[in-house]
Amino acid sequence: MTPEPSAAHRPDPYGAMLRGGAVPSIVVGVVAIAVFTLVDGSLGFAGSALAAALVVLSTASTMLILRKMAGLDPRVVFMGAMVSYFFKVMLLGVFLVLFRNAEWLSPIAFAITAVVVSLAGTIGEIVAFTRVKTYIYDEPGTPSGARP
Repeated sequence: MTPEPSAAHRPDPYGAMLRGGAVPSIVVGVVAIAVFTLVDGSLGFAGSALAAALVVLSTASTMLILRKMAGLDPRVVFMGAMVSYFFKVMLLGVFLVLFRNAEWLSPIAFAITAVVVSLAGTIGEIVAFTRVKTYIYDEPGTPSGARP
């Protein structure tokens, strides 16, 4: 039996997911900004850059919130994730309503960039999570006097 790592040396799945999702999100966001700038000029740049920034920031905020909640009861973490998600969706909805008639950005560039950056980040998070060895329970210690 291998010795269990101490709490300080345990893997951080939320940190891994944050890094795993941020890198592809940023890369895809930069590519989308370049493409939509070529296709739609400054309107494409504005729509694409705004969408990429919003998606990367909202995704990172979720991982940072969950990272702070690590170690709590799983039901509490789940509730925190759901509340965080609810507020993100509400804030993004308010944003979309406020800027629905904005003539300084391309709505198509915004929509497509938001979808592809979100997908790239989600896939990156999933891949990163599958590579982290996450302990789902602590193995019971050997009783005193018992042989391992």
